[in-house]
Amino acid sequence: MAVAKRSVGVVATRAFERDARCALLLLRGMSMRTGSAGLRGILREARRLLLLGMLVGALASCGYTLVGTSPDTSGKRFSLTLLPVTNHTREADLERLTTVALRHAIVQSQHFSSVEAGASAPRLHGAIRRFRSYPLSFDRNDNVLQYRIEADFRLRLTDAATQRPLLEQDISAAAEYLVARAATDRVREDVVAREAAIARLAQHFADQCLALLTIVLL
Repeated sequence: MAVAKRSVGVVATRAFERDARCALLLLRGMSMRTGSAGLRGILREARRLLLLGMLVGALASCGYTLVGTSPDTSGKRFSLTLLPVTNHTREADLERLTTVALRHAIVQSQHFSSVEAGASAPRLHGAIRRFRSYPLSFDRNDNVLQYRIEADFRLRLTDAATQRPLLEQDISAAAEYLVARAATDRVREDVVAREAAIARLAQHFADQCLALLTIVLL
């Protein structure tokens, strides 16, 4: 069988494998009770289909799909209305960075899409509840070498029409950065390193949100 066109069909393939295994177990039980030669033939066919499904799954996990098949089995994305993240800490601009990171993650996702407020799509809202920064390592003279920053978020997904909560989950994200050792311009380098760490923290939060939404909604 020829294969072409990189694709992500892993979810559908896994569902096929799961259903094939269930059918195989069911038919095996029927064969043990009846001893029918016809059922033994069906069992052989089920095993063949299961092996075929596992082969397709292996190809899909490598990014391939069979010629003539659609890369996206559903062709649809789950729409979400992303509300701006609110910041209940003193860390300035953290809410903007996390909102941007989360919106980018949703737009780049193959399963979700972002729609404007006022649509009937569920509303996704994040809140930054706590932020902390502390030294992680020191040199022999007790000078700080590395910092760790952490933030606690509350993610909430609500129904647009009824305002009923569909999901509430606490999420923590973290990042680390090294203190500049240069004698000149050390302050500026520390600021740049900290800002980069905060951006990584925001991306960590967005990645966790996307993974959670994929598990819960799909």
